[in-house]
Amino acid sequence: MKYIISESRLKSLMWDYLNSPEYDVFEDEYEILLTNKNDEYDWRYTFEDGRLLVSNHIILGLEGLFNISGENALEYAGEWFEDHYHYPVDEIINWDGWA
Repeated sequence: MKYIISESRLKSLMWDYLNSPEYDVFEDEYEILLTNKNDEYDWRYTFEDGRLLVSNHIILGLEGLFNISGENALEYAGEWFEDHYHYPVDEIINWDGWA
């Protein structure tokens, strides 16, 4: 069965998905790091260049759950980060992360 979902509803569902994990936030004068419950870095934003690195598993989750391309998943992730943390994102990179 197929459903038609408006763009605004799709965005709302993605925001709910991206808001669901509880992140520990580490911020200094250079960057923001968000770690998940396993102490793995899922998000890294650098102030100097506005670069956002998003963990691969988050992008794959958006692709799989919402049937969107990897490029669109990155764009939505960047938009969510801008909305949530109020920092401009100039570049978004799918990233394997590090602990």
